[in-house]
Amino acid sequence: MNGFTPNNNTNVIRLLSEAIRKCNKSRNRILMGAVVLCILTLTFVFGTAYGKINAEYTKNIRMDGTTASTYIEEGTKQQYEKTRSLGYVRETGRRMKMGEATESGKKESICSIQVLDQAAWEKMMKPAYTGVHGTYPKKQQEIMLPVKTLKKLGIDNPKRGMKIALDISISFFQTEKEEFKLSGWYSAYTEDNGRSKAIGYVSEKKLKDWGYDIEEGSDILICQSNDMDWKDTEEKLYEDVPMKDNSQQIIATDTAKNRAVKEMTGSYGMAAVEAVVIICGMFLLVYNVMQISMSGDIRQMALLHTIGTTRKQIRKIYIRQIMRTIVPGGIAGIGLSVVLLRYLIPQLLGRQYLNGYGGAEELQIFRMEILLLAVAFTLLVILGASEQVIRQTVNRTCIEGMHYTEQTGRKKRHRRRTDLGKGTFNKKKRSETQELCFMAWKNVTRYWQRFVITVISLFLGIEMFLIVMVITTGSDYANIINQRPDFLIAGAFSEYAQKDGSGTEYQTQSPDQDPLKSEGNNFELLYDNDYDEFSPISEKVRKQLWNLAGVKKEESHITEGAYVLSTISRDGIRPLEEDTYLGNNVEYAEEISIDYASGAKMIEGMDADTVQIVSENELKALKTYVEKNKLKVDMDSLENGTGVMIIHDHKLSQKQEKQAEKAVGETVCLSPLKNKEACIRWNSMTDKERDKEDEIIKAETPSTEYTLSGYLDNQADGFPEIHQTWHGAEGDIYYLVSEKGFNRLSTKRKTFCMELNVEKKKEKKIMHEIQKILSAENQRRKSNTQTSPDGEGEAGIFYIARSDLMKKNADYIRGNRIMFGSISVILLCVGLVNYFNIMFTGIVGRKKEMEIMRKIGMTRRQERKLLLLEGSYYVLLIAGLVASVGTIILKGIDVYMRKQLSYFTFHYPVGAVAGSIVILEILCVIICNLLILKKIKK
Repeated sequence: MNGFTPNNNTNVIRLLSEAIRKCNKSRNRILMGAVVLCILTLTFVFGTAYGKINAEYTKNIRMDGTTASTYIEEGTKQQYEKTRSLGYVRETGRRMKMGEATESGKKESICSIQVLDQAAWEKMMKPAYTGVHGTYPKKQQEIMLPVKTLKKLGIDNPKRGMKIALDISISFFQTEKEEFKLSGWYSAYTEDNGRSKAIGYVSEKKLKDWGYDIEEGSDILICQSNDMDWKDTEEKLYEDVPMKDNSQQIIATDTAKNRAVKEMTGSYGMAAVEAVVIICGMFLLVYNVMQISMSGDIRQMALLHTIGTTRKQIRKIYIRQIMRTIVPGGIAGIGLSVVLLRYLIPQLLGRQYLNGYGGAEELQIFRMEILLLAVAFTLLVILGASEQVIRQTVNRTCIEGMHYTEQTGRKKRHRRRTDLGKGTFNKKKRSETQELCFMAWKNVTRYWQRFVITVISLFLGIEMFLIVMVITTGSDYANIINQRPDFLIAGAFSEYAQKDGSGTEYQTQSPDQDPLKSEGNNFELLYDNDYDEFSPISEKVRKQLWNLAGVKKEESHITEGAYVLSTISRDGIRPLEEDTYLGNNVEYAEEISIDYASGAKMIEGMDADTVQIVSENELKALKTYVEKNKLKVDMDSLENGTGVMIIHDHKLSQKQEKQAEKAVGETVCLSPLKNKEACIRWNSMTDKERDKEDEIIKAETPSTEYTLSGYLDNQADGFPEIHQTWHGAEGDIYYLVSEKGFNRLSTKRKTFCMELNVEKKKEKKIMHEIQKILSAENQRRKSNTQTSPDGEGEAGIFYIARSDLMKKNADYIRGNRIMFGSISVILLCVGLVNYFNIMFTGIVGRKKEMEIMRKIGMTRRQERKLLLLEGSYYVLLIAGLVASVGTIILKGIDVYMRKQLSYFTFHYPVGAVAGSIVILEILCVIICNLLILKKIKK
């Protein structure tokens, strides 16, 4: 070996490492607990958040029936290519809506028929379905149908290639009889939540066979970036994609992922901030344990450095004893995370969570990658702190290292005393309690850097818990339902319309959807009762309901108005029509027509439109909204009764919005429907007789002229709450009119719907009374068959109870509360454990100091009091920060979340703040007494 004797110190390093580990036994136990808690918290919080967001995303796309959140109506090939090139567009596809399918020889529609391109099917529709069997249609006579449609056809066990005969109504003038072969089937969820009818898909070849081309005139489906909201998306697309005409519209909503993140945290930005705060809290939790014992570790390592131990050997010794702690802690943390997230939480949630959208199996909160990242993060923090000890040791002289006390180098300023000899030493002596308070404060602030880091980490620990509490309670799904009245009572759609799914959406849709928004139009609504005297809620029923004992009349609302026939000037209705160019200075072809394309001066509606009376409070709210947004609307004419306002469900394109501004002041004529006697007579006539009767009715029916006050979008930000009746259908016009304006009409006001809030003690009794009243009224209407063309009887009345909605969504609400509550509890534990670690390691690390104090006369009682005061100072500082800085943070979250979620409700967590402070103080007392008791036993 060339005279060289190898120096094998492996055994020595092992023995030294083991000895140091035993010496730091108390610290290492706490460190192990911190490792377990850090891994568990990071895995639990981020795993739960990730799993919840993914589960809500799945729910959203299944509810929508697609991953696409935006579409351009009847787009061109050039628009499609332009859209594909945009950086903020992730996916694009094409969809052509063709019409309705009925079973051969029958009238009832079983599904709508659509054609998709490959991208639209694979990326946008298929992910929203489950149980997909077979393939999307390729051949001309292939078709793909949902399972429920197949069951309507009497097919319970579908097979590929089986023949299905259908009649396809492509347009009013085109119906095709087809015999298809089944290429596949799937399960959809849109029918269950009232969003849309079942959809059957045919091939592009069949589309061409019918004379259409998917590259021209099909809707362009778009998936935008998840961090863009619907308004930004619409504005950008209108800027970047030229519209083919004024009426072409872009319809945008938030992406399914964006909505899921909003419900969980408010936005992507807030999610990032919360993630950073939690990671910082976990970093400080582990780092504090290492930091507090760092002085002793540096002195230990300095002794080894003094006798010639190299930097490499010091690192091996120190890291080895630390790893003996990390490994068991890591294993325990991993085990607990797996048990909690893989088995316990899913078991608590049960299979009812997300029932109807795939069940709790869609919620997978255990993520192996998150667990591994949590372990890696914890390991890096500890190794980083360990490296700091090693660096501090080898960068100092042996004497400096052996006497290291963690002083930051701050020098106190010594003022020159000018009052010596003037009674300086005659100052009043402090009492025992004052002296102990002074000593406790000096001990707490002795190492300023450590003190600041400790206070920040304790504050973050409690504030994280409070932030999650505020977001959890504020965005609770129950808040959506609590915005509803105790009872909503309204007139139902006709029997014929309900069979087709119109007016029944409220039965299956989620509580955040407007129950009176429907694709069904007024023709379907009034099919069985299309006469002027009809009121959705009769005067007799209204009085019975309004006078029920326990109804809070001041908190309830009645929506009134009438159904009328309207005639609007050409320029007045232009924003709602596909604009037809007639050339310059063209004389109107005729005075009045039902066809806008005819070029008539006045356009007459074929079916009834809605006129709603707005209350004084609603008028004031509308006026404030218009003034605040500087909208070109004539509120004066609406208030004084000479004007009517048209509101719509975001149905105008940007160019149509401009046209709507020019429509202010145009002529609107409103006239009542035919009376009941004329309606009964009309139902028994032939088509020719009806034409003549219509002319007679028009001549005899008085018409009231108004000016158009303007158009307003009820989906716009900040639009005031207007208690609307049924709305949302294509082709219907919804007017608002003041009390003065309605009194000019030659018809009586009708009750559209009632929103009743009641005393909680009497809620069950009132529900029973409502059921009794409505049952009797519906029975009476059922027998009145004269006004119905099909003899079905008049449409009835239905009610929606808030308590029923709560029961229906109880499992989902319970699941959310379990998840969010678990996160809150674990974050509170982090804050409490952090405090425990700081107190315990701080006291244990000062053993020699406390021994010296006892030797110079400090009693056990004084020692206990001193330690209690030190812990109490931390508690007071945390309480002060939470009450000041913490409150500002929570109020900021309140303001931000209200902008993101309309149903967010802020409750300052007084109980949580007080409870956490009390628990910290109790923990302080327990730690101090346990340590003193331990010393007495020794």
